[in-house]
Amino acid sequence: MSLSVKIAAPATLSAVPLVYGLRSAKELAAEVVLLPHNEIADALREGSVDVALLPSDLVCSLVGVKIVTDFCVAPAAKEGSVSLAEEWNVAPDAPVYGLLVAREETDLEVLDNIERALTLGVERIYESLLSQAECPRIEDYEYLTTTVDYLFDAKKHTALEGFWKKLKKATSHANPG
Repeated sequence: MSLSVKIAAPATLSAVPLVYGLRSAKELAAEVVLLPHNEIADALREGSVDVALLPSDLVCSLVGVKIVTDFCVAPAAKEGSVSLAEEWNVAPDAPVYGLLVAREETDLEVLDNIERALTLGVERIYESLLSQAECPRIEDYEYLTTTVDYLFDAKKHTALEGFWKKLKKATSHANPG
């Protein structure tokens, strides 16, 4: 049986392996909608999608969603982080640039299948590029395998919590009234 879910993601190079995995999953009937970054959070808020791959600085401001996988889009090293930050429209010092979040009521079996689908996508980066173009560029493969880190581990989670606290503090000072 295939579980149905609607997912929004940005049309960015670093999201290609994740989108490929979601579209290729046999046990998940994922309808993946590619949207500009600024429309993804609205689609999630309005309920037109169940799951979204969002810039990390937007995640802390959303209500009724949770981070649902051990996958993210983060810089693998300092060099290249600026281009990746630009791709995600986040500050280069953010420890994580993109996160997959779901509405709180999303079925746990769906979330498990999403996790497996993302594993497939990250393990098959070259195939994911082939799905986008007949002749993928070696530069794109190198970018995805050397600039992007897809593992959302405890260290990144802790760093992201600290980054969000810093963002909230800066926002509260900017709006004193």
